[in-house]
Amino acid sequence: MRVSLNVSVLPDTKVVIEALAAMFQRSHGAVVDLMSVSYLSSLPEESRTAIEGLRRAAFTHVDSPVAPTTSAPAATYYFSRLCFRRDIIESLGPDESFQVVTPVGKFQMTKSDFYREFQNVVESKSYSEGGIYHYPKLPARAERFRVSQ
Repeated sequence: MRVSLNVSVLPDTKVVIEALAAMFQRSHGAVVDLMSVSYLSSLPEESRTAIEGLRRAAFTHVDSPVAPTTSAPAATYYFSRLCFRRDIIESLGPDESFQVVTPVGKFQMTKSDFYREFQNVVESKSYSEGGIYHYPKLPARAERFRVSQ
């Protein structure tokens, strides 16, 4: 499960995250994940154990509003960034999923998920008339649909 975290950071931190994201071709969220795992591993054993305990406790009480789609997708396509293709999505049933494979990760969702979470895309001229909509920068709300490599 992925969650959004909206926090302020120092300008230098923002530059470092953006540089690492570009260098590793990963999302900003993935870079922050790597940074936090690295920092956690540098802590003394006692601190790591305490944080791991808090993390386990937190995840036993979290209910995801949308269960991640983990079954095999009905359709898969590749694009250089997150892209929604009308010809593929509209051919699916509401509970059928599609997967977009990009250099920064794989994203999978059902047609219903897409309509609910990306209503702005559905209503865009690019998608409705041109049949394609792609993001120049990965939107934060897409992170919840990222699937493991």
